[in-house]
Amino acid sequence: MVAMGRVRTWLCLALVLAVVSGGVCLWLKVKRCSAQLLQPVNPIYNGYADLPDKTQGVSLTPFSVTGADGRRVQACIVRADDKKNITPRQQALLERMHGELPERLGSVDYVLVCADWDHGIRSALPLAEQLAAAGVTCVLWEPRGSVSARPYCTHGLLESRDVPAIIDALEDQAGHGGLMIIGVGKQFGAELLLHAAAHDARLRAVAAIDTRASMSNRMKRSGTSMLIRELTGWRMKLLTGLEPFDIAAVQSIFRLPRQVPVLLIFSGESDLNSLPEDSISLYTQLHPEQRSLATLRRPDDPADATTRNVSFTQKGGTREVQQQAEATLLQDADDIPVHILRWMQEKLPSLLDLPPATSSSKQQQ
Repeated sequence: MVAMGRVRTWLCLALVLAVVSGGVCLWLKVKRCSAQLLQPVNPIYNGYADLPDKTQGVSLTPFSVTGADGRRVQACIVRADDKKNITPRQQALLERMHGELPERLGSVDYVLVCADWDHGIRSALPLAEQLAAAGVTCVLWEPRGSVSARPYCTHGLLESRDVPAIIDALEDQAGHGGLMIIGVGKQFGAELLLHAAAHDARLRAVAAIDTRASMSNRMKRSGTSMLIRELTGWRMKLLTGLEPFDIAAVQSIFRLPRQVPVLLIFSGESDLNSLPEDSISLYTQLHPEQRSLATLRRPDDPADATTRNVSFTQKGGTREVQQQAEATLLQDADDIPVHILRWMQEKLPSLLDLPPATSSSKQQQ
């Protein structure tokens, strides 16, 4: 009888330890998934200051603004340096444009360029360097705030509220409003600029590379169980006040003014966080006259093909809806900045015919 009691005791202890161990493992997995979601750091630039001391091919003019949450945001203006210091990246762009720069680009006052939440200036600098070679003046900034003051990423939703302050500062420097400002973003930066354009009409057009339609879809692609996703969403709500379904670029697409052109580019070079269906689903929600879609050429594309029909099947409940669009084919990733510049050239006449936008940061959400 005593031996049987001891066996039961040990079984109960083993059961308790198994439950506790399982709970700890579950919590550690949730924390790991939450960290990937809420603190997407770029390890390439670890140990580097936000603002580079020296750059090649461009010159940097630093400035700072007070963000929507009261934190300081480091920013800089990027202009082409002396042509004698042209970089290989810039030279490649000029060669692809056959040395003929789009004439109307002089009408663009600034291009806001954003890539990563972490090390925002450094991650956006390569693209800004290429655009600057065509004579475009770019503006980069730190979405995390100066000295990484913001601990959690909201994938452009809250970070987009800094954009009006940046535009205010640019207008103050110019001494007038009505500037021609265009946004170019990649992944996180693409989402941020779509959110920003939906709430500030001074951002006149947006080129979005590898954007994601919604955070909920991104989490579903992670391969984690529904329990892990639910707990990760709960932790996100606890830390940021936002739930995954709150963060959706597709919602901002609906709020975009009809006259705002949007170029969507899917490079296929990112991870599963961005898929062709994201760009297609965003594309189908835009006004036909203002939307453009491009993707990289594949080996199975005919040599003389300039476009490709892209599609995906969207499942919702018991229905399946096929969404499709025609995408312009780009030769490779180096063609992306060239295509963006040509798209700007194409859209500028209609943008210049519109009255100057005068929205202020007070109109933000």
